[in-house]
Amino acid sequence: MDFRPIPSDSIIIHAVGDVGPRRVDYGEPVESLLAAVHEKLKEADLRFCQLEWNLSTRGCMNWGKHTTWYGRVHPDNVKSLLHGGFDVVSHASNHCFDYGPEALLETIEVLRRNRIHVIGVGKDLKEARRPAILERKGVKVGFLAYNFELTPECEAREEKPGSVPIRVSTYYEAQDWGPGQPPKIITIPLEDDVRTMEEDIRQLRRQVDVLVVSMHWGVHFVPGMLAMYQPAVGHRAIDAGADLIVGHHPHLIKGIEVYKGRVIFYSLGNFAMETPRHLKPPPGVKGDRISALYRKWRVEPGWERYGAPPDTRYSMVARCAVSKSGIQRVSFLPVWCNQRAEPEILSPGDPRFQDVLHYAEPWCEELGTTLTVEGDEVVVHNLEAKR
Repeated sequence: MDFRPIPSDSIIIHAVGDVGPRRVDYGEPVESLLAAVHEKLKEADLRFCQLEWNLSTRGCMNWGKHTTWYGRVHPDNVKSLLHGGFDVVSHASNHCFDYGPEALLETIEVLRRNRIHVIGVGKDLKEARRPAILERKGVKVGFLAYNFELTPECEAREEKPGSVPIRVSTYYEAQDWGPGQPPKIITIPLEDDVRTMEEDIRQLRRQVDVLVVSMHWGVHFVPGMLAMYQPAVGHRAIDAGADLIVGHHPHLIKGIEVYKGRVIFYSLGNFAMETPRHLKPPPGVKGDRISALYRKWRVEPGWERYGAPPDTRYSMVARCAVSKSGIQRVSFLPVWCNQRAEPEILSPGDPRFQDVLHYAEPWCEELGTTLTVEGDEVVVHNLEAKR
């Protein structure tokens, strides 16, 4: 992508990764979670995020997922999303069914009642596949969402609530003759699910000027690593008509790829994930130790309210200028998350701006993508000519 001026008829889309508000549960002002970023977020015409927690008082804990007992929060936490100005929310994730169908359905109800479009989940598969279509300044933008992180029963089916699934099979292949050597991990998406995604995209393509696809996917907590299925599915989504792919779930920034002039953010990282490591879980429930399977780390003193490896503090806001003729410019704003899980958009003079940039650059270079600082943005360029 070159650096020509953005057409005057363009609109701006801001997209962020995982958000898990719980200020109401803490007894704190809902505005405080996004206080440092809400003005910048609202500079955009459309705003998107991935909602991790159920906004509900209903349902009961899925004991197969008991380590995320904190995945349900009071419905009034939606006010944090409203303060951020989010127009579209994906709830398609491995947490959407933590408290069963009742909590999921209440979450959908709460979002819709507050005029927030929710995608990727529904009372059945037909509803979960339904896109959100929004228009700003005459530009129509469509959103779809898919979930690859399928915990038991979280997929939607006919007459069953859940998320839109793309199922993936995992195989292991020896790469060396020595015993105990790391294997090659082969991941193959279910062809029927991918074709369903392609059908959704093709149908939506005829109705909108710009098409954004949200993917809850990838290897969490492992720096830089992409699963084999991710580029394969991402490329097929673009071939079918997607203009932009925004990924989340790994809780880390991952690489950015440009394929046929379209950008894939493999992971935007955490944005406002309130994880209560300082609170005791309910009786009989063990604390969350899943990340210990991937990396050895301990929560640092003072970071209990955002207990995650240090590089999960790096984040970004994807910033996309679009018009009726499609994507005009793609960039991101570097973000840093503090001890209270509150994101802060960084200025180029802040050393942390460079920290985020230097963290992202190697993963982007591996994918053939170049990043250039222009003002307070990091521009994704060297894109191929538009189709």
